[in-house]
Amino acid sequence: MLQIINLKDRMDLLEQVSHWLWQQWASDKPYEVIKYATEHHVHVDRVPMTFVALLDEQPVGTVSLWMNDFKCRQDLYPWLASLYVTEAARGQGVAAALQQYVVQEAKRLGYDSLYLNTNHIGFYEKQGWEFVESAPLLEGGYKRIYRKNLTD
Repeated sequence: MLQIINLKDRMDLLEQVSHWLWQQWASDKPYEVIKYATEHHVHVDRVPMTFVALLDEQPVGTVSLWMNDFKCRQDLYPWLASLYVTEAARGQGVAAALQQYVVQEAKRLGYDSLYLNTNHIGFYEKQGWEFVESAPLLEGGYKRIYRKNLTD
């Protein structure tokens, strides 16, 4: 059975979640920096928040709700960030469930829109995300920005 929880309620999973985030997006940075940030993304009544997917009580994925995940677009907030699902749990609807959970949390907090950035094409559109633009990166290339309307 799939369950999604706030990391604040299971701080024993901090190391696992931090390791996933470090390995997936920040292995060029000290692990301690990622763990420190993750440890402080555990609110229940305001952003930032981090959630963990448990499949049969085992952690299989994570996602966060941040005020910003794209420094050059401080005008857009909040953001779905750091969506990760273990290889073994992929294809079982975990990513979609994590997305939906963040959408519900953002709605609960009173936001009208939610944003994300990605290089994936097709995946988020299937979940009702609208492509906004391709934004240039400092290191070259582009990231795709998406918006989810939360007022529907």
